[in-house]
Amino acid sequence: MEVSDEVTGFFGLVQENEKLANENAKLNSLLVKSQQTIQKMAMDSIHIPIIQNQYSFIVAKVINNSVARPNNYITLNKGLLDGIKPGMGIISPQGVVGRVMVCSQHFSTATSLLHSKMLISAEISRINASGSLKWDGKDPDQANLEFVARHLKPKKGDTIRTSEYSNILPEGIHVGVIRSISLKDDATFYNIVVDLATDFSTLNFVYVIDNKLKAEKDTLQFQTTGQVE
Repeated sequence: MEVSDEVTGFFGLVQENEKLANENAKLNSLLVKSQQTIQKMAMDSIHIPIIQNQYSFIVAKVINNSVARPNNYITLNKGLLDGIKPGMGIISPQGVVGRVMVCSQHFSTATSLLHSKMLISAEISRINASGSLKWDGKDPDQANLEFVARHLKPKKGDTIRTSEYSNILPEGIHVGVIRSISLKDDATFYNIVVDLATDFSTLNFVYVIDNKLKAEKDTLQFQTTGQVE
């Protein structure tokens, strides 16, 4: 009887966690809509249209994950039948996680932010300075913000978030905070180390983001430059 009660309690806890994750996904969706509404209010005077309902969120559970390899991957318990497709961005309640790589009907694998080929368009919130976030293959709690020009003035403790240049993630998703800054005399860009907001060793439920305008943007960029993000 005790074993049965423990099993029932365990599955009840899993269901409750998933319920909370779904509620958080709805809140994330509302947050993005609110940000778009604020932008629209600011731009109404110059009549620039803002696309509503551009993003939707799909809750998925992490069922496999690595953090100690040069190239780390994540496996999710949802796939094509749940609306997940390759190229979709992934976040956690804390911040950025990665990008969906391959999907089957019921499962997906994703490239973690802790991967040598993964780049995230990010910016320093205080000064709106854009750069690219890249993991150096060492500490799973840190990454480097590259291509921030030397004439800018970043500070230790500045907040890093996703930028408007990201094709897979909404603008403003938390990434981390600046841990250290250095600049060589002859360097064009700063060397900036960022403490990541997401704890990759404890990932549980994540949110897969469907950018409904990604295909349109990718097509246009490919026609223009021959490349997509």
